[in-house]
Amino acid sequence: MPVTNIPPNTDHAGPIAHVLVLMPTYNGAKFLAEQIHSILTQTGVQVSMLCRDDGSTDASPDILRDFETRFPGQIEVIRDDLGNLGASGSFSHLMNGALSKHRDNHRAAYIALSDQDDIWHNDKLSNCVAEMQKLESLNPGRPALVHSDLRVISEEGVELAPSMARYQGLQTARSSLAAQVLSNTLTGCTSLMNRALLETGLPVSPDAIMHDWWLSMVASALGTRSYLDQALIDYRQHASNAIGAKEKDQPVVFRSYFHRLFDDRHSEIFRLNAQQANAFLAVYQDRLGMRQRLILRMAKALAWPFPPLQRLMYRILRKL
Repeated sequence: MPVTNIPPNTDHAGPIAHVLVLMPTYNGAKFLAEQIHSILTQTGVQVSMLCRDDGSTDASPDILRDFETRFPGQIEVIRDDLGNLGASGSFSHLMNGALSKHRDNHRAAYIALSDQDDIWHNDKLSNCVAEMQKLESLNPGRPALVHSDLRVISEEGVELAPSMARYQGLQTARSSLAAQVLSNTLTGCTSLMNRALLETGLPVSPDAIMHDWWLSMVASALGTRSYLDQALIDYRQHASNAIGAKEKDQPVVFRSYFHRLFDDRHSEIFRLNAQQANAFLAVYQDRLGMRQRLILRMAKALAWPFPPLQRLMYRILRKL
């Protein structure tokens, strides 16, 4: 989508919140301009962007350079020689950049994460900011996270599902640390974070499964969080999605009780859950309560190489 002149945001009275949007790109030229346009036309907030290309071989770097030239002071592109860091590594690099580059008079009140190929509804940030300010008024100074539902669309923009949470069967109401240790209910591109969450959550451990999962655990354990049960993003599904939306699994029919007992389909994710929990405990143990430390120590048992015991520990943690 060609972007010409974007009108200034004038639908507000008095000071408005400044949101810094972080966007890594990688071979996303096909949809990139349309996504940036949807960010720059957000209503009710002041928006700036910090971007980084992760070694694209398509026109993504050229598109970023064009936007940076046409919107100086509003869009900044980080250039480095770090090579391809992957989605989690690139987001982590941008989050560190957000803390080190944007200070003093240019300090953004909030930070949002963005994928390169979605379409944000024009009130996405204003809705999240309003909810964030409620959290901060009740919990001043604490790390805070707001996230929302998404509408799933096809590559051509046709609706596939009005709610990604329902499509995937996400238990969005389960926001405790125990729940987050087992499953990430945060879709990172919907998130709005205050600076306290980044300051507490960075650096993301190399043993984290994903950057947003780590931050979700930080918010649950040490801060506060809120979920908006409304779709504020059109989440585009196409062949190049790094993760994408997947319909919730159908129950497996086992041939026998023995096959069910020793079903090891989830062993790898259990191992990663345990690794992430162990890293989280190592970083934050002095700031966690006794119950939280116990949960994380129990989660380490998910790495036991015996499926019945893994599933038993999983069920115990699910009830906490």
